Amino acid sequence: MNILITAGGTSEAIDSVRNLTNHATGSLGKVIAETFAEQVDTIFYVHGPKAVLPNNPAIKFFPIASVRDLEKTMQEILTTTPIHTVVHSMAVSDYELDYTTSEIDLAKNLADMISTKSPSTKDELEKLIKTALTSNALASNTGEKKIRSTSEQLIIALKKAPKVIHSIKKWQPTTQLVGFKLLVGVSDADLVAAATDSIKKNKADYIVANDLENISTDKHEALIINHQGIKERCHTKQDIANTLLTLIKQEG
Repeated sequence: MNILITAGGTSEAIDSVRNLTNHATGSLGKVIAETFAEQVDTIFYVHGPKAVLPNNPAIKFFPIASVRDLEKTMQEILTTTPIHTVVHSMAVSDYELDYTTSEIDLAKNLADMISTKSPSTKDELEKLIKTALTSNALASNTGEKKIRSTSEQLIIALKKAPKVIHSIKKWQPTTQLVGFKLLVGVSDADLVAAATDSIKKNKADYIVANDLENISTDKHEALIINHQGIKERCHTKQDIANTLLTLIKQEG
């Protein structure tokens, strides 16, 4: 049995020395991998740059940085190797870099566009500005390995990154998919609703739904949810790993 686990967080480069990332440590993915390692043939472990790593000879490591790296690596694995289960616990950025500019360049380029197009109504003006903001027409700092800090403001435009979890069942329809949903300061009903929505959108078999306010060094409250509702309640990372392993073995 081969298992693919993702862990840690992605990192989106702004230039050669700056990046946007999150606080994910990959500690839950590490516990899951170490719990599964004695029960499976191979674990394909796809991890972000700052993730803590498990230690077991059954684990093959695939380091990635950005969402695009993650997408490419998972597609390569899932289209060439039979994977029984994907445990997708990585904290993946919803956005990636579109372009950067300064307040001076932004104002100048927008003013040039408005003067050239001469919109006659407020609606035309709004449409022109929206089109400009969502294109690369306002980008500056292009071609610079390190953006210089000469302007007072660095304006960073982000665009939607691909949702890798959407593609997992397309790349390998028979794999079992365990996704994760992290919310902050919500009720169990909200967690169940978000998990149910993710199950439908991504064809996931299980979603581990957790609230950041209920996660600490020695505690990790989580609901494991399938299409019927709450399947299990877990209280620690080890509890989550043990429960997932039991469910996966029961599914066969």
